Amino acid sequence: MRPEPGDEAELAARWAARAIPGAPPPDPLLDATANRANRAAARAAAREQRAARLPWHEEVEAIVMRDFGDVPEAPRIAEVLNAALAPTTAEGYSRHFARFAEWCEEQPDRPCPLPALTKTVVRWLAADVCAGNRVQAESLQPYLSAINTLHADLELREPAVGRRIRRFKRGLGHLAAPTRKAARTYLPPPVVERFHLAALKMTDAELRTARGRSLLQATVAVVFTFCFYARGGTGAALRAKDVRWSEGGLHVTLAKEKTRYSKAVSRVVTLGEVDGLRELLTLWERVRGPVAADASYYSLGGVDQPRSFPSTQVNLWLKVLLDHFGVAAPSGEVWTGHSLRKGAASGSSAIGVSIDRICYVGGWSIKSKAVFDYIDPTCPSTAAARRYFGWALPT
Repeated sequence: MRPEPGDEAELAARWAARAIPGAPPPDPLLDATANRANRAAARAAAREQRAARLPWHEEVEAIVMRDFGDVPEAPRIAEVLNAALAPTTAEGYSRHFARFAEWCEEQPDRPCPLPALTKTVVRWLAADVCAGNRVQAESLQPYLSAINTLHADLELREPAVGRRIRRFKRGLGHLAAPTRKAARTYLPPPVVERFHLAALKMTDAELRTARGRSLLQATVAVVFTFCFYARGGTGAALRAKDVRWSEGGLHVTLAKEKTRYSKAVSRVVTLGEVDGLRELLTLWERVRGPVAADASYYSLGGVDQPRSFPSTQVNLWLKVLLDHFGVAAPSGEVWTGHSLRKGAASGSSAIGVSIDRICYVGGWSIKSKAVFDYIDPTCPSTAAARRYFGWALPT
């Protein structure tokens, strides 16, 4: 049941009174000497703080209490409904909606973001999301889903659907056709190996500097994420207690897999012997120092021990390494955090690892064809691929 028009007006008035602020002014501590990855991380953290103030859960809970408030199970119902989205999806939607709300607040006519009009959504896409060809048609859906999901949860009409939205996406694709952006391709295993071996050669003097520790942190996160084919969100979410050694190999608990989050038991992947991985992780744990069991595996110790990093952090760590080593994708291609997942699947396939093992470690369903979107059959068989995935070959 959708709210009556008066309910929508009341919701709009409550939103206006909330006055979600726009982007904050530049942080003077992040001066021109700070690298781009640090500035991007600071902006992402600021946006997540603003997203946390969105009325998502409290407004959904109000709807539930309206419908179930007279039964004792109402609090539990609200809790379960609020947990319907996987945490990484909920975080992403909140960031996108926060960005939409910021844009609305900054416009002279201050259009209402909740409930929003389709006209407002199209304006936002044209002026912000797709400005400068930053986001292409095939990548728009998460932005649209963020707006639609919040409206649907509040039993409001979904504004980011319909003929105008479809035509906008189609037109965006046609306009971009003559100047296609670089394709996101797999990260070759030899590039990962280069980062890995350089980290093992770092001196104690280098590791005593903040720059050296940050480089080691980025290297460990990128190499380790590559080893188990992880999405950025899964890799960045590892906690100290999720990484364990035994005589059987290296056991990694994947507690934040996007497609498996609703399962009652977290999946555990056991990696066989990867040349140099034990040395890299041992070096990291020595430099990092002790951390709480629930702290991020990539925490640098000390007082600030985050439980996890945002899913975009692997992108930033990879960018740090690419910039530091002066490595870039070939012309017409681009490497992102997701290229690690592609590179692992492609490198494994190139040396003959069976598809069932690739699917198991990477978390793909053996019945799905999605894994083949990650495997580039032209990826060559290399010594680096055998270093990281040779353990998965038949003995």
